[in-house]
Amino acid sequence: MKATQLQTAETLGTLDFAKGFITAPSQSVELMKILEGRKIGETPKSEASSIEIMDAWKKGWNTAKRAMMKEKFGF
Repeated sequence: MKATQLQTAETLGTLDFAKGFITAPSQSVELMKILEGRKIGETPKSEASSIEIMDAWKKGWNTAKRAMMKEKFGF
């Protein structure tokens, strides 16, 4: 479950970058659905923590941004 959540969040970050989202996980409706119902600091058993999920989203977003910058500017 945890690995699936993190992979999903990373993929969402990549897709949300392509949609023009800024680097703010809270803009992602789909990402917020993963976190729905959690209390602050709560991590359901066998699941990734909220911060891990948001970090995975940012990782996907940043990877997509770096790829765009390399394609556009060569670095």
